Amino acid sequence: MPVYLTFDIGTTALKSALIDADGRMVAVHSVEYTPSTPQPGWAEMDPQAYWQAAAEGTRAVLAEAGEAGSDLAAIGFSSQGESFIPVNGAGEPLHDAIVWVDKRSQSVADQWEAEWLSREEYRRICGYPWIPAELTAFKIGWLAEHVPKAHKAAKFLWLPDYLIYLLTGEVATDYNIAQMGGLYDIRTRAWSPRVLDAAGIAPEQLPAVHLPGTAVGRVQTDAAKKLGIAVGTPVCVGANDQLAGAIGAGNVRPGLVTETTGTALAVVATTASLLDDDRMFVGIHAAPGLYYAMPYGNTSAIVLKWFRDLVEPAADYDDFLAGVGQIPPGCDGLAVLPHFAGTGCPTFNPEARGAIVGLTLGHTREHIARAIMEACACMLQELLDPILAHDIEVSNIRSLGGAARSDPWLQMKADLLGVPVERPACTDAASLGAAMFAATGIGQFDSIADAADAWYRADRVVEPNADRFEAYREVYARYLDLYERLYS
Repeated sequence: MPVYLTFDIGTTALKSALIDADGRMVAVHSVEYTPSTPQPGWAEMDPQAYWQAAAEGTRAVLAEAGEAGSDLAAIGFSSQGESFIPVNGAGEPLHDAIVWVDKRSQSVADQWEAEWLSREEYRRICGYPWIPAELTAFKIGWLAEHVPKAHKAAKFLWLPDYLIYLLTGEVATDYNIAQMGGLYDIRTRAWSPRVLDAAGIAPEQLPAVHLPGTAVGRVQTDAAKKLGIAVGTPVCVGANDQLAGAIGAGNVRPGLVTETTGTALAVVATTASLLDDDRMFVGIHAAPGLYYAMPYGNTSAIVLKWFRDLVEPAADYDDFLAGVGQIPPGCDGLAVLPHFAGTGCPTFNPEARGAIVGLTLGHTREHIARAIMEACACMLQELLDPILAHDIEVSNIRSLGGAARSDPWLQMKADLLGVPVERPACTDAASLGAAMFAATGIGQFDSIADAADAWYRADRVVEPNADRFEAYREVYARYLDLYERLYS
């Protein structure tokens, strides 16, 4: 049976996976790497590290699955956004990859905002409700002053684009990755002349932009030998990992929401129109004719990890959380603000910090753990509120990430939100989404939506408990009031 090869390019690891023509995971392999920090706040990576990881991962999953490289139907991508590599006309890097977490271009972002770029204009161009210095646009501006040779690059390639080039010799990206870099106008669906002019580059220095799930080339001889796959294997563009994960979780209809409770809390809500709202990031969905909203919080489940590491660092999470189900909603008056690194949407307050309020001598470790979990559920509601304000009915929430393994946490979310919350059967939704892009690109499916409908499977659906909904309304009101009292 033909299989799809996918690459999920993360910040600290590249995950290769094989997914069969029924949408089932056959094999997966991760290769870790660590960005260098030549100066405080900087983050760079040798471009070869990504290519080596892709080659190692490909050979590993083929060996694990007992598959021949000639059986590959196509290759698809999921990737971090913003990280990029300037290359010359021969595709050779002129600078190490500048990773998205790199902070070097803050002064450029500040200067643009002071001189010509308002937050409202930038939101209209590329969907960001603020001006994040981490974006590619500002880092290209930084190169103009500090590394002019790299600024004169023949092409600026995002990470999936770079691998696509090495695989096929073609220069291509998708419109979601293009938008994440802060250079693409989501309303005109073209590179923004204003932003490119400020960055000092021409459209010819950027890749051609395609719909996610478009076949853009075929694997060439040298790449085929390195990866152990067949010459001519089709290669398809994908999307940013958050959107790819949403696709992999079947989030291709208005009213569906995916959420990932991890280090941060990221929400993807599919919408029928492009929402006009300065409280969240919005963009063009990978499923044609649809859009998405992606509000996020800076810190969520990492706060529970922080607490576990303080109290019992060697504990398995199932054991550590064993008693939280015995604690009533509201934790006997205990409340937590999980904003340990400031807030994201909808308040964008970098000065906010975490808080544990209402402690008494009667509170236990289980109380605090549950209060943190409830706070993350409250944050999810807070991120959804601006979407609901547009008269969008959320019918179903699909939970991704490590926190989705916790049944009590899923129940808390369902009870607080008042809608079913489900855990997908495939825990690696981004890789599955990348395979959906590849399968659509070669015609197994007519559309991304068809692929998602065919391949998405739920592991468990948690229905809300109506008796606890009112109790959680009080928990949520207390959460909002606590933030207002501390930071208004």
